[in-house]
Amino acid sequence: MQARACGNNPSPEINMTANDAQPMSQRQADSLREEWALLLKMGYASQWTPAQKMARQDEIAALLLHAGQALPRALTRREVLVNVDVVPPRGAQ
Repeated sequence: MQARACGNNPSPEINMTANDAQPMSQRQADSLREEWALLLKMGYASQWTPAQKMARQDEIAALLLHAGQALPRALTRREVLVNVDVVPPRGAQ
């Protein structure tokens, strides 16, 4: 997949959108997962609002899913934890 530069992306060399329909290489998938993780760090893409960062993370996840690639580990853990029922210990109320 040919990455294309975009003015508001902090990593223009790995900016890919869902409009690209070519197969994704492992290297490109790794770059997207790395960008996803960097978006969690303070100071990375500081010109973006938190909503813009979250939207980019959602876009990256959608790209990886569409290409049949593994999602970032932190995302899969978070999704698993969201779906776990928490049972308070006995006597805790």
